[in-house]
Amino acid sequence: MMYIKLHRRIKTIIFLMILFFHCADAQQEQLYTQFMFNKMAFNPAYAGNEEVTCASALFREQWVGIAGAPATQLFSINAPLNNRRIGLGINLVRSTIGITEKLTLDAIYAYRIKLATGTFSIGAQASTRRFDMDFTDPRLIAIQGLSQDQAVQVANLSKNVINFGFGVYYNTNTYFIGAAIPRLSKADIDFDDDLDMVFSSEVRHLYVMGGAAFAVSENVTLKPQTLLKLAEGAPFDIDISFMTTYKEKYHTGLTYRAGGNNGGIGESLDVIFGFQLNQQLMLGFAYDYTLSDLNTYSNGSVEMMLHYCFSKRNNQEEIINPRYF
Repeated sequence: MMYIKLHRRIKTIIFLMILFFHCADAQQEQLYTQFMFNKMAFNPAYAGNEEVTCASALFREQWVGIAGAPATQLFSINAPLNNRRIGLGINLVRSTIGITEKLTLDAIYAYRIKLATGTFSIGAQASTRRFDMDFTDPRLIAIQGLSQDQAVQVANLSKNVINFGFGVYYNTNTYFIGAAIPRLSKADIDFDDDLDMVFSSEVRHLYVMGGAAFAVSENVTLKPQTLLKLAEGAPFDIDISFMTTYKEKYHTGLTYRAGGNNGGIGESLDVIFGFQLNQQLMLGFAYDYTLSDLNTYSNGSVEMMLHYCFSKRNNQEEIINPRYF
């Protein structure tokens, strides 16, 4: 009975978050193919979920071959405190597209409680962002010169904004589910503060994630996982991933990402593979094969990730009580 009530509460919370998410203008957040190893970038409630302090570094080049295409570098670290009741984390992200650069710093706090056979956590984050747009970039070309256009300030413009977000996350040894809105405020990101109207603003994104683990044999585990991304004014987007792990040391998988151009079959088909170099360090790679019309101009997207944990449980404990999530 307690187990049924727990699931009803979690579903109610996620449903209320979906109702709260009601207005946005466009998709602004970064893409990560290896989202299953990078959950804190989407959901602050994940902080402290790992049993020790862990750090990740991720590098992504999107649509290789297209000048000015999106590129992202991320560093994150999170730690459990107070007998794992509290989780603290930091995300530091640099993303570029064209002449625009965005630096983001997230400070994250999560509170975790044991419920039924798993752990339920509520997370909050405060973030600061700096937007830079460099109209002096030599890649910008105008027939009559940019200086002739009074609407363009030929300068390096910048804007700083502060925002807040929250999320919920529940996991057991064999499955997880979570939802988050990392930016609650529609912060003004216009570079001209003298304007009476706001033409550009941050938008709310809702992320819903879930996954499970099924033991196929003593050494092989199948892990289907999904990440739903919602932003009004942008195409519906979902990543559906099927991953296989061998002895919890090697993993490989295939992900389908919806979206892309109208009438297309999706945004990309992604291959993921990685392995544990030792008890502390994991290395992961991803290649996205573009399915949209950008395939004509792009060589796909590439992503590399390093995940390091400062200590590990002993192997005997892992065999007795395997914990996949």
